[in-house]
Amino acid sequence: MSETERTRGVAQQYFETMRDRDWDAFGQVLAKDVVYELPQTRELISGREKYLAFNREYPGDWQLTLTRLLVDGQSAAGSMNFTVGDQELVGVVFLEVRDGLVARVTDFWPEPYEPPAGREHLVERGLAKVDRLSGC
Repeated sequence: MSETERTRGVAQQYFETMRDRDWDAFGQVLAKDVVYELPQTRELISGREKYLAFNREYPGDWQLTLTRLLVDGQSAAGSMNFTVGDQELVGVVFLEVRDGLVARVTDFWPEPYEPPAGREHLVERGLAKVDRLSGC
């Protein structure tokens, strides 16, 4: 099995166990010294136990659906639809795998916005086919 195939398996397990809220299995895919980073809010969580607690304690009845998974070597990138109540978000996640475990997670949560004026003649507006954002 190639390094990319191993990383794909780890990444799939990461998203599946998170989706299922199987926190014991989720913890088994994380390195003890995993680092979780949210660049938009400048938050950083270091260590498996704190990252597990962050996910266990996340508020609301949320659902996630993985929409893309791209893998190369020890790196993976995924996008997901994340729903909390009536709010729909798209998350973009970058994973770094080391020794068969997720060692680093970087999450981005883009916000919908109105496009700048002047390009109406070039674009169509509508709902995305795969990733969805509410409030657009």
